[in-house]
Amino acid sequence: MMMQSSVEPWFVLRTRSHHENTAHNDLRVRRINSYLPLRTVTRNRNGRRTPMQVPLFPGYIFVQPRLEQFENIRYVRGSCGLVLHGMKPAPMPEKDLEAVRILVGSGAALAVNPQLIPGQRVEVIAGPFMGVQGELIRVKCQQRLVLNTHLLNSSVSVEVDADKVVIL
Repeated sequence: MMMQSSVEPWFVLRTRSHHENTAHNDLRVRRINSYLPLRTVTRNRNGRRTPMQVPLFPGYIFVQPRLEQFENIRYVRGSCGLVLHGMKPAPMPEKDLEAVRILVGSGAALAVNPQLIPGQRVEVIAGPFMGVQGELIRVKCQQRLVLNTHLLNSSVSVEVDADKVVIL
């Protein structure tokens, strides 16, 4: 009988605010396989623009513990526990994790805004389109949104800055 090699599933570990690196380093020490995707941002420090590496998903790390390592995860410094589905840890689909690896490896400028999801109803709160409500169609150029609004029995698309809308 041939043994089938089983690959352990990936899970998502929540961390305390700004403790992603602490938790990631502690996972390494405990020899628990982990992945902390980072992106480069430019920050002003002392009047100079400095590139910095920050987590792509603040507050989260991907982990792949072996069965005997699950108990150790609760003791990881900076950890708040695994993301659950019901009462069990929610596995991360391998294809989704691979997509994250591809995006991070591409070198493209990445931005994550979990609040702005296509299909949501939003209202423009500033600028020439203030007061217009519509459906978010897509996020483009990181901080630009395309909204679809219905005016005079027609659908009109408009592009606005992300900081000028609120979710309804």
